Amino acid sequence: MYVLLNNGLRSLGVLDALQTYPLQMKWSNAFQDECRTLAFWQDYLQEAEFENDVSLEDILVFCTGCDSIPALGFSPKPSLEFVTNCRFPVANTCENILRIPVHAVYTTFKSDMDFAIRNSPGFGRA
Repeated sequence: MYVLLNNGLRSLGVLDALQTYPLQMKWSNAFQDECRTLAFWQDYLQEAEFENDVSLEDILVFCTGCDSIPALGFSPKPSLEFVTNCRFPVANTCENILRIPVHAVYTTFKSDMDFAIRNSPGFGRA
């Protein structure tokens, strides 16, 4: 069985790529998952602009603790990170970092984002 798998991977050049670039091959699936989640995030923001469930202001408060953009902007500049070990988003309002969960399905992503944001009103408002 192992020999067949080994020969199959070698015939397509995959085995050589795995051996030559182990770190790049290890993270290729994570990169694809993060790209998909980034697309989910963009869709989520667009929906928040037009729907009333969670507004852009709600998202801003969750991420930064502010209900409007400060006149001089944010310091530090808001950033986005991906997490795989948590189902819900986590925000660090001191560092303006939003950590969003990697999901395979948009409806699950949206549901978990909505739940976290709706259940944190009033926290950290500046």
